[in-house]
Amino acid sequence: MRFIAALLAVFLCSPAYAQTICIDRIDLLDRLAAEFEEYLVEVRMIEDQGLLEFTRSPTKGTWTVILTKPSGTSCLIASGEGLTIAPAKKELVSL
Repeated sequence: MRFIAALLAVFLCSPAYAQTICIDRIDLLDRLAAEFEEYLVEVRMIEDQGLLEFTRSPTKGTWTVILTKPSGTSCLIASGEGLTIAPAKKELVSL
């Protein structure tokens, strides 16, 4: 989680962030669903920043990472194709 927060801090301070597409959260999620069949698969709270949200399409193989600010505005951080989600590792419990 600290890695994500550090990565987010670097991203927010970079010039590329000024060129990022930001629109209302509901509009962005609706557009991702309509155009790419992407739906939320993970949402994480980033302290003092908002929500880091991950969407993916099980049929098209596309994915998107979104930062949603407390104001309700969402910014597209990254997107791509070919995301494979590995199954969660089971913890071994010793008795």
